[in-house]
Amino acid sequence: MSLLVVAALREEARYVSGDVEVLVTGVGKAIATAALASRLADTSLPAPSLVVNIGTAGALTSSMAGVFDVDVVTQHDFPYAAIESLVGSGGTPRGFRLVGDRPPVVVDAIDGRCVLGTGDSFVSDPATAMSLADRGIHLVDMEGFGYATACAAFGVPLRCVKAVSDRADADAADSWLDLIDECALALAEWLRASDGLGAG
Repeated sequence: MSLLVVAALREEARYVSGDVEVLVTGVGKAIATAALASRLADTSLPAPSLVVNIGTAGALTSSMAGVFDVDVVTQHDFPYAAIESLVGSGGTPRGFRLVGDRPPVVVDAIDGRCVLGTGDSFVSDPATAMSLADRGIHLVDMEGFGYATACAAFGVPLRCVKAVSDRADADAADSWLDLIDECALALAEWLRASDGLGAG
């Protein structure tokens, strides 16, 4: 298996084994999508058979802690209803289901065991967090949907693994700073413990 680990920030991947290819994309949906698409399009490098996104995420419920393997990813800040009222449905996928050994699959219904909502805003407001949780979203980040979009376009399977770094509340930024190293260790341990992913 040819594995590509992708993270938004170097801090999130600092403990990943040196024999695994790591791509650090930067923060945000657009830059994440472009960076991963550029790597997947580069025929001078081995084509990965699996992309694993590791990173941090805010949890929208107090019961969530630790590391989670996401099964559905959507955008929490995209005006789906408004766009669809103008141009109809089908132009922009509402989400992707991550199915392990297959490329991300477009879905219309956003429900799953662990739903990740991606947005270009850092969620740090309890009212926003509650609203997103009411929509069935469990975790929030700023890149996951972008990675899923790129992998779907190139036909590459994706796993999205998130360590909870904050509660998406007023203390979110401070919590992230306090916990980033602990999260990075937990993500590297997840890679080591996962059969067939090749992390040492």
